Amino acid sequence: MEDFMGDEFKQKFKGANMDYNQHFQQFSHQRNTEKLQSLSPVYTERMEESEEEKFDVAWLFAVLRRRAPIMLFVAVALSILGGALIVRSSRNIVPVYKGSFKLLVEPITAEGRLARQYIMAQGPNTGSELQRARIEETSLVDYQTLIRVLRSPKLMEPAIAQLQAKYPKIRYGPLVSNIKMRRITVGKGANEQGTKILVVSYQDPNPEKVEVVLNHLVDAYLEYSLQERMTSLRQGIKFINDSLPELREKVDTLQADLQKLRQQYNLMNPDLADRYLYEHSLIIQRQRVDLIAQLQQQRTLYANLQTQLREDNPVTILSREPKAYETLIGQIQKLETEMALQSALFLDDSEPMVTLREKLDNLYLQARQAARSIVKQVESQLRELEAREQSLAEAETALNQKLRELPLVSRQYADLQRELEVATNSLQDFLSKREALRVDAARNEVPWELIDPPNVPRDAAGNPLSITVTQTKRQLAVVVILSSLLAIGVGFLVEVLHTVFHTPAEVKAATKLPVLGVIPFAKELKKATKKPKKLAPANAVLGSSSHPAPHLGAGNLLTTAQVHHASALLEAFRALHTNIRLLSSGFPIHSFVIAAAEPGDGKSSVALQLAHTAAAIGQRVLLVDADLRSPQIHTQLNIPNLRGLSDAISTDISLNDIIQRPSDANPNLFVLTSGSLSHDPIKLLSSKKMHSLMEQFQDFFDVVIYNSPPLLGLADGSILASQTDGLILVVGLAKTDRSSVKQALDGLKISGSPVLGVVTNQIKG
Repeated sequence: MEDFMGDEFKQKFKGANMDYNQHFQQFSHQRNTEKLQSLSPVYTERMEESEEEKFDVAWLFAVLRRRAPIMLFVAVALSILGGALIVRSSRNIVPVYKGSFKLLVEPITAEGRLARQYIMAQGPNTGSELQRARIEETSLVDYQTLIRVLRSPKLMEPAIAQLQAKYPKIRYGPLVSNIKMRRITVGKGANEQGTKILVVSYQDPNPEKVEVVLNHLVDAYLEYSLQERMTSLRQGIKFINDSLPELREKVDTLQADLQKLRQQYNLMNPDLADRYLYEHSLIIQRQRVDLIAQLQQQRTLYANLQTQLREDNPVTILSREPKAYETLIGQIQKLETEMALQSALFLDDSEPMVTLREKLDNLYLQARQAARSIVKQVESQLRELEAREQSLAEAETALNQKLRELPLVSRQYADLQRELEVATNSLQDFLSKREALRVDAARNEVPWELIDPPNVPRDAAGNPLSITVTQTKRQLAVVVILSSLLAIGVGFLVEVLHTVFHTPAEVKAATKLPVLGVIPFAKELKKATKKPKKLAPANAVLGSSSHPAPHLGAGNLLTTAQVHHASALLEAFRALHTNIRLLSSGFPIHSFVIAAAEPGDGKSSVALQLAHTAAAIGQRVLLVDADLRSPQIHTQLNIPNLRGLSDAISTDISLNDIIQRPSDANPNLFVLTSGSLSHDPIKLLSSKKMHSLMEQFQDFFDVVIYNSPPLLGLADGSILASQTDGLILVVGLAKTDRSSVKQALDGLKISGSPVLGVVTNQIKG
């Protein structure tokens, strides 16, 4: 093995037993800072987008293209099966023949005239002119009821009894189910009017039976029109005559009860009486309130006058009527003034004073008599007011009693009035119908007229024409259309159940990550990987060390002929390498992990071919097979795997002894195989020794590529990605399950491992 390490790297490796903890902390802090600064804004925005997928029309066409064989097979199979059933059933169709006849149905004259009279009696403002015109022009027979009568067992049984003589198996149910009746109408929409013509048809596989049945139906219906209608008229007249006495007696009784109620309560209309009594009650209440106020004032006046009279103060009482007693009051005041003046000159028992006192006493006597007269007058007025108040109270009580009784009286009055109105209307209707029925009974009744005899349509040769219409072509077309739709549904169902990625666009939409590369599927490469053989070196194959040999799968490098057919493959890996280099604008990517969600997605082949591509442009590339569970790199390169990464971590072996340079590959390509299998790969990959080795790899090589185990269910890839510039996820088209990719990305998101993008592998076309 060639010694590829310089002295500086050897010195670094000799110091591998340094304090790993301090060195790893400084290394991790520096790497995380550089990663955050180097992530492009576009990539950061894509990671923060929601995971909802938008509906894409192109996806529909892609599904149709992918599932076209299944859809075509289902459509053809269903079309053939459905078509065979339709053709078979069409051959078993029995022809059916149909015949008919037409009857001119005369309306029931009495009922028609009564209905017309009722509508016209509603007044000129009821109904439109069109409706009134229809009343005059069309029959008012209830044709729906008439049709049910004509199809009833009572009317059909006599005809069936006659038919059973020739057709013993004929029964009412099957016969009536094949009889159709309808009324001919003219006009369309709002102008549609019914005629008096009734069409009766019958269908059966036997044309002769059709004609026989129709002839018997004609006889039965014409006989019904003549006899049964006359019977119904006579029964109607008899019923009306029997009912009229009872109706008249009921009307007379109700009129007598109504008159008695009016006389008892002295009212003509309860509604008007209610309003009148209520208004009268309000007037009495207002009068009584005023009278009570006057009575209270009069009682107060009377009490004051009695008090003044007892206190011998007649002058105050007389002063209430100053005009009537002005002279007497003036004389008393004049004598009192004169006595006051004389009392200063004479003694009280002197003759002048005695004379004046006698005169004053006489005047006071007159004043007392006048005061008593005034008090009696006030007392009389008081008694009169009390009598009026009592009268108003009695009147108010009587009115209230009438108001309380009025609802019951009004209800009795309304009930009697309603019953009388109903009885009167019934009596009038019965009388009108009796007269109309008498007129119809007196007339010569004309039966229905057969205007179109029974017949079965025939062709020019006289053969009956069948009404059975075969729609085989139309049914076949429907089957083809339905089969095609069902086939499309089956195709989409298969697409939904087969939850894998088909195109890079689907991967990009589902992961919200940039697609760094699209690796095409090469049939020649697949054959070459199945039969490994010793191939020429890459530079010999391509004629230049700058052209790497394509390599996907468990095989060796390709021959010149294979490379010629795999030119698209070469360009795909060149584009992938270029996209990785240009992914970060501020910080170049030196180390990254190649991983996949599931085994078999081609991650090892992508890692190997990408390492060839980077080495071909002059970069020192180290390919590390970190898949300590199922390594594949040494198999694809045909190199030994006696010692490798696991040995470098667990022992103090020199890296110069375990890093290999394949003899038939580019001299810039170095490979570190996985080494001996370990029982605990997680422990080795997460050790401090592994972190120190990864730092040394990055310091010595331009590009370090780590091949990781599958991500689903394993933490190896997350541990490696956290100590590199990021992880590239390989997705096998038409193979990798969507849910597996989602779970793998969720695990990386939880661990905080940066994902640089995705590479779609094995795309066809």
